[in-house]
Amino acid sequence: MIRVGIAGIGFIAEEYIKFFSQGKIKGAVISALSSRNVSHMEDIKAAYDLKDTELFTDYEAMLDSGKIDIVMICTPHFQHPDMAIRSIERGIHTLVEKPIGVFPDEITSLMNCVNSHPDTLSGVLYCRRANPTFAKMKQLLNEGTVGNLKRVTWIVTDMYRPQAYFDTAPWRGTFRGEGGGMMMTQVSHQLNILTWLCGLPAALQAFCYVGQERRIEVENEITIMMEYPNGAAGQFIASSRECPGSNRLELSGSKGQIILENENLLTLRSLQTDESHFAKTCEEPFGRIPYTEQQFSFGTIENTAIQTDIINNFISALSENTPILCSVQDAVDTQSLIQGAYLSAWEQKKLKLPADPAAFTEELKKRMDS
Repeated sequence: MIRVGIAGIGFIAEEYIKFFSQGKIKGAVISALSSRNVSHMEDIKAAYDLKDTELFTDYEAMLDSGKIDIVMICTPHFQHPDMAIRSIERGIHTLVEKPIGVFPDEITSLMNCVNSHPDTLSGVLYCRRANPTFAKMKQLLNEGTVGNLKRVTWIVTDMYRPQAYFDTAPWRGTFRGEGGGMMMTQVSHQLNILTWLCGLPAALQAFCYVGQERRIEVENEITIMMEYPNGAAGQFIASSRECPGSNRLELSGSKGQIILENENLLTLRSLQTDESHFAKTCEEPFGRIPYTEQQFSFGTIENTAIQTDIINNFISALSENTPILCSVQDAVDTQSLIQGAYLSAWEQKKLKLPADPAAFTEELKKRMDS
C-alpha cells in the first residue's frame, strides 16, 4: 500500500480524509498527519478510525520520518510552494491543493525544483481535470473537430456565495488570507481548464469588481477579455453574487462549435464546409453553412467523485505510471493567466502575457498591507 501523509488539516483535508476512510481511494492509506493543532488532529484520527496514523506537529519531521511515500499539501495558499519544494527535494511525491502559489518568484522556484527532480512525481488538485466532459472537449479539440479556434466564451455565474460564506473565517475575502478573490479561489478551477484547452492568451484586459454587495476586500465579479496567438478572441465572465446563475462554455472554430452547459451537457456542431473557405466562395449575402449536431450527456457529476478521481489518478501515476491529470506546469500556466488578469485590472490597461512578476508582487503587497 502507498503511504500518504497530509499536511494541513482544515476543511478540504478532512474531506480527503473522509474519502480514504470510505474506501474511495484505492491502493493507499493515510499513514501520517501534520498540523500545529494537536487536539484537532487527535479528533480527526478518532473520528475516522486512523489508528495506525502517526501525528506530527512539525512538517519536516513528517517528511523525514520514513512513514510516507506521498504528501498532500492542504495548507493556506501562500505556503504551497515552500512546502512542496521541501518535499520534492526529499524525493517524496507531492500533490498540492490549488492554487499552486501566490507570489511569482516562489512559483518559479517550485517549477525549477520540479524540473530538477524528474523522478519525483508532482501534481495539483484541480479536480475538474477529472471531469470526463472536459476530457471529451480536449479530445475533440486535439482531433481538429472545430478547426482553427476563433472564439472562446465562458460565463460562470453559478458560484453563489452569500455574506455568511465569507463570515465563516476571518481570512476569507481578504488579500492577506487568500492572495485574491474568486480568481484565486473559486474560478481558478475554470481558468485551469481554459488554459489546458486553449493555451495561454497572448494578451488580455481584465476588470475586477471588488466587494459587490458583500463586505469583502477582494473581487467577486470579473470580466477578462483575451487575445490568443492565432488571433482568436476570448471572454471569461464570472460572478459569485448571482443566483441561481449559469455555466456555459463555447468554443467556436472554422469547422464548428462545441457548447458545454453546466459542465455536463456537451453539444458538437459540425459544419459541412470550413467557414474560412465558405466565406470566400458563398455568393448569397445571407448564406449559411449547413451543420450536423451531436449531444453528449455525462449525467450528474458530483464534486466528490472528481475529487476522489484526481487523488486516485495521482496514486495510479505512482503505482502504474499513468499520466498525471494536472501537472505543476499546468497550474503554473493557470497562475500566469490569473496574475496577468489581476495586474491588468489593477493598472487598468491591456497587458501582454506573461505579466511583469515584480509589478504584480508590488501591487499585491500593497493590497495585503492596506
